Amino acid sequence: MVSQEEVRQKLIQRAEREKQTYIAKQIGVPKQLISDFKLGKKRLWESTLIALNDYLDGNPLNT
Repeated sequence: MVSQEEVRQKLIQRAEREKQTYIAKQIGVPKQLISDFKLGKKRLWESTLIALNDYLDGNPLNT
């Protein structure tokens, strides 16, 4: 099981070279949700957390 903080740290690193808007579009969530999660203001639903983690790890999304 991946933790919220682990994925948040991956997102912070990735956002240095990739726009949050693009990341949000790739996993099908609003950009504001990604921003709030990155800042620690919101927690993600398990399915969104897994989708974001998979994207950040370079794994294809299950669509």
